[in-house]
Amino acid sequence: MIMSQSRSEPPKECPLRVDFCGAWLDVPKLARDDAYIVNCAITPLVSLDNWPYEIGGGLAGSTAHAILTGDDPMAYELDSGAGWQDPAVLDETGLCVWKSGPDPNLIHRESGKWFSGLLAILNTGIQHNTPSLVDRPRDYDAIAEASRIGAEAVHLHDLAAFGMAMIATHITQVSEGDPRLPEFGSVGRVLCGSASGGHGVYLFENRERRDKFVSDVEWAKAVEPYNRPPGTDWPA
Repeated sequence: MIMSQSRSEPPKECPLRVDFCGAWLDVPKLARDDAYIVNCAITPLVSLDNWPYEIGGGLAGSTAHAILTGDDPMAYELDSGAGWQDPAVLDETGLCVWKSGPDPNLIHRESGKWFSGLLAILNTGIQHNTPSLVDRPRDYDAIAEASRIGAEAVHLHDLAAFGMAMIATHITQVSEGDPRLPEFGSVGRVLCGSASGGHGVYLFENRERRDKFVSDVEWAKAVEPYNRPPGTDWPA
């Protein structure tokens, strides 16, 4: 599936990603058939010479690095004990809803344009290591329920419901001992990747609130959905 495997040269740039709900349900041994993973590729893009994000921040940086160096990103993630969502969404781009399962199963994809001007990330200053967190106890029923709310909200473009799905997911993260993200007037917020630190992603009801958050809060950064038009390749 991952396009970089079939290239003679790796791309010079690629996106990172934020994930909103369905955390851990892309890890094959944790997958369940009643749940979804919702994620989105983001800009600014990264390159080996220009990486405008903190390292170890839960934004799929290890997958992006594998793509940019010509390695197999899917094999890298699965061999490390992580899941498939990072290489899947960085290849697909856009705003995606995936069926939880042992392999990527894309059930909905769109540009994510309705999130334009509404997304920001916040660096918590805490690094994390995904493989070391896989077997930690967590409430998978609650994670699955939040993912169903999020998947339906994407279909309806229901910003309030989507924010609720993010918050419900974040509640499960906090119950595991992860840091609680301040609200900052957001509609929704959740820790990215395997949580326990890294970046939080915030969803705001309008651009003005998003931009004020970025202006006022240290370590906050605006991001936008990245949608590569179908049938096209990565930036050369």
